[in-house]
Amino acid sequence: MKTHQERVFRIPVEELRTMLENQYGVNLSEVEPYLEKDSIVFAIGLDEARATSERCSAAPPKMTPLGKKSRRSRRKRNRVKTRGWKVVGKITNSKGLVANVYEPLVEALRESQVARSEQKKLVRQIIAGNGNNPTDESVEYFLSNTREYLDQIARGSVSNG
Repeated sequence: MKTHQERVFRIPVEELRTMLENQYGVNLSEVEPYLEKDSIVFAIGLDEARATSERCSAAPPKMTPLGKKSRRSRRKRNRVKTRGWKVVGKITNSKGLVANVYEPLVEALRESQVARSEQKKLVRQIIAGNGNNPTDESVEYFLSNTREYLDQIARGSVSNG
């Protein structure tokens, strides 16, 4: 029968703290370390590190990241500003989403018997006129919702709310 032997290595946190303070010239006395995957992390703000290093030494320290917590980057949501536009109705569009329909778009497309490409240009101009930089998807979204709204009015099956 084999016996299992193991070696245990323990390094006190204070020893690591002292080693890092000496090597980088920062004060880690009030920093609480934590485990992240296979690393021990002492996280301090760069402003704190610079202020501490200026007091400790004349030469700036070499700051290397010791392992930041990984975060997912936040995606910028594309929002179209509709401030000042009157909502003339709400519809459930063909994709099943509840959508507001706005007066400037309805007025521009109501009498419009032009090609869809011209309607897109009109919608783009109206959205851009309110301080937006519309994407093709947002132009298509507002155009199709307004067209669906106008079609529902023509059929008499629109519900406002």
